[in-house]
Amino acid sequence: MGDIDVVRASLARVERRAAHVVRYFYAHLFHGRPRLRALFPADMDDQYERLFAALVQVVDHFDHPGLTGHLERLGRDHRKFGTTDADYAAVGDSLIAAIRFHSGALWDEDTEGAWQRVYGVAATAMQNGAYRSEAALEPALWRARVVSHRLLGGRTAVVQAVPDAPYHWLPGQYATVTHPRLPGVWRPYSVAGRRGREGVLEFHVGRVPGGLLSTALCDATAPGTLLQLGPASGSALAPPPGTPAVTLIAAGSGWAPVKAVLDELLARRPAPRVRIEIAARTDQDFYDCAHLVGLLQAHPALEVHWWYRQRGEGRVRAAERLHRHLRARQDWQTESVYLSGPVMFVHEIAELLGECGLPHESLVRDPLPSSVQPRGYASHAQRLIDPPPVPWIDPDARTRPLVHDRASAHAETLTA
Repeated sequence: MGDIDVVRASLARVERRAAHVVRYFYAHLFHGRPRLRALFPADMDDQYERLFAALVQVVDHFDHPGLTGHLERLGRDHRKFGTTDADYAAVGDSLIAAIRFHSGALWDEDTEGAWQRVYGVAATAMQNGAYRSEAALEPALWRARVVSHRLLGGRTAVVQAVPDAPYHWLPGQYATVTHPRLPGVWRPYSVAGRRGREGVLEFHVGRVPGGLLSTALCDATAPGTLLQLGPASGSALAPPPGTPAVTLIAAGSGWAPVKAVLDELLARRPAPRVRIEIAARTDQDFYDCAHLVGLLQAHPALEVHWWYRQRGEGRVRAAERLHRHLRARQDWQTESVYLSGPVMFVHEIAELLGECGLPHESLVRDPLPSSVQPRGYASHAQRLIDPPPVPWIDPDARTRPLVHDRASAHAETLTA
């Protein structure tokens, strides 16, 4: 049995105690290296799920050819935290200590050795990514001053900010963002475009009920606010040059990456035939419609359909109309599709398109990780007696290949 098989079997044995393993991991990490606590948000509930789930995902995809590139990108991104080689070692020690503690008599020297070697491979790849980024003189993070902030319908903020150094990104990618009021809280937001020669970056922020960063970006941000950005990430890029026909499908703030991809497609010569399907709760929730109307005037060949709940309709009628419209098309086998929006919307539409004959490799899906599920208030005693479940693996990861080059970016199905 190879090292990764031993590690997977070990992980499966303690999976039912995941919540306790996670808390032990962080307690061990912060006890041994108190300095690291300052890198994390004050409220650790989300972080319990995010970081440990990312670590365990490595185990699930350890044999995938794209894993090394994925880990190198993670290492590049972790430079924004000031992560050192000693920190990587400390994380490995705490991860192994947590699994060991909850394995009891089933833990042995062979299991410990397998964990050390597997973690060593992952940590080395991340460190190599950080080294390459540093050698290329790439900033560890960017400071971006907000120059425009519009809150539309109380639900969606359109934020434009100017980075303090050149920021390299491709349409369809996202940046991790943090706000001065919430140190340690980082969330990914798609770059909706670059406006003007000044390099102004645009982000669309959908308000998440109870969300820390989305609330701050909607309600506590104004021109002059200094945000911080991590490096651009994500492999869900625009269909490659030469693609003759593209359908762009967006819902809510999933319009942000679609907007950037659309701008790139329209700049190509010759431009592909482009169809746009855009969905929102109501007609008042098309927060960026002025931009799209302007594009329609400049590019009369664009075909756009707007989907929203009309007066007197039931809650699902708009979705039913969209589904019928998509099923009625007979050209999916020769089409490329870029799809972005809320997680369930993306899953639902992707499944429908597959049933309609769209080849898997012709679908580019929203690459951003799904938000942690909100939970109601629970007292300390309730959490101790009945801790909330920890999603060891991002549910999307089971169907998400880790891409390793631009040509395979169509298969990326990561989270927004």
